[in-house]
Amino acid sequence: MKNIAIPKRYKSIIDKIITTAKENNFDTYVVGGFVRDLFIDREPKDLDIMVCTKKDSADRRLAGINFSKILANKYNLSEPVIFERFGTSKLFIDNEEVEFVMPRKEYYDSNSRNPDTQDSFSLKQDALRRDFTINALFLRLSDMKVLDITRQGLNDIQNKIVRVTDTPCAEIIFKQDPLRILRAVRQSLQLNFSIECKTYNAMQVSASRIKIVSSERVRDELDKILVEENPSRAFMVMDNIDLLIEILPEVSRLKNLEQPLKYHIDDVFTHSLKVLDRARNDIILRMAALLHDTGKYATYKKDDNKISFYGHDTKSAQETESILKRLKYSKEFIQKTVSVVKNHMYPRMYTDNWTDTAIRRFVKRCGNELDAIMELSKADYGQEEDGSDKKLIELNNRIEDLKSKNMLYIKPKLLSGKELMMALNKPAGKWIQEAKNKIEEMQIKNPALTKEEILETIKIK
Repeated sequence: MKNIAIPKRYKSIIDKIITTAKENNFDTYVVGGFVRDLFIDREPKDLDIMVCTKKDSADRRLAGINFSKILANKYNLSEPVIFERFGTSKLFIDNEEVEFVMPRKEYYDSNSRNPDTQDSFSLKQDALRRDFTINALFLRLSDMKVLDITRQGLNDIQNKIVRVTDTPCAEIIFKQDPLRILRAVRQSLQLNFSIECKTYNAMQVSASRIKIVSSERVRDELDKILVEENPSRAFMVMDNIDLLIEILPEVSRLKNLEQPLKYHIDDVFTHSLKVLDRARNDIILRMAALLHDTGKYATYKKDDNKISFYGHDTKSAQETESILKRLKYSKEFIQKTVSVVKNHMYPRMYTDNWTDTAIRRFVKRCGNELDAIMELSKADYGQEEDGSDKKLIELNNRIEDLKSKNMLYIKPKLLSGKELMMALNKPAGKWIQEAKNKIEEMQIKNPALTKEEILETIKIK
């Protein structure tokens, strides 16, 4: 067995826990993904400590909570945050959040993935209520011994396999908590592990149960998937087990939707996943890449062997907004992602006939999402035979040239309403906004205009 070495970042925390446990007659274990990561040379996080006491049963349910209080008092830490329903607490130690739990088993209602918990004095019951064997390893801190209670966790780590803790009950495990289906997909991607056959089949059987999971939980798993390398692999698995159609039907329906051979050789679904992998690791850019063609389904027209997706960028923006609202993303996230999707076609329209004014209009339209829009255009159309990649390079060079000359952006709010009223000797009214619009238009044509030059022009008009 590999020697366990606690990372320096957590060494003093573990030392404090070991000392306090010995002084107060507790048994403590590091549990969950933290232990798994120690075996695969992956930087661990989310330090969870399971606490057992040798006292009477009334104290056993509160073991984690009581231990965290003793620890906080001993080392002058802030009071732990307590979750009485689950018998858990969280404590900040040396700037790290540590969760303290008791051994427990769980009971599920058929219409909810949120379990009722019951204290358990059996490490085996606690191990079996966890999701996968690789996450059910316990590191006993008293002697630094790893307990592999399922007897498969260490082998599955070595063989790079994601497997439920109780294979004969795989379907029940996923039906009780269908979020584990998405977690299996995500962890297989993150760790580059394969999913064990019976586990995989049970995931497919239970995929439709994902509807009982809150949108926020699904969103959080998607976010973790999107920032991994080659996230398309996860979405292919989701599609194969009929999970994608449950959580992102707008993406699933793009399968087998053909495209003009002049531009793309893949169907829309395959193309979208390729764009996703090509996009830089940025959550907004990656989400825009995944959803940028969802509008093609709604705008698809085929006549006389000619395929048309006219207006699909606008429709894709609408679809993107609807999807992200359903998944409970923040208003800011939605606005930025929609902007990227809506404008990603514009760089392809570039020709060397564009004036500097036209480029400034484009940049103003893109706003703070300019870089992401250019990135998505590159991922979407780069290396195409029609020379789109060359056009993007030329457009980017012209943008950088104008920026270096301080002629790309206009000065915001060059003249206030009060200044306009004083200069033109007019009372407040709708004319102020109209004047500001005209000033902005003048600035787009010539960003170097001064306040005095603009006022003189307005007075003449």
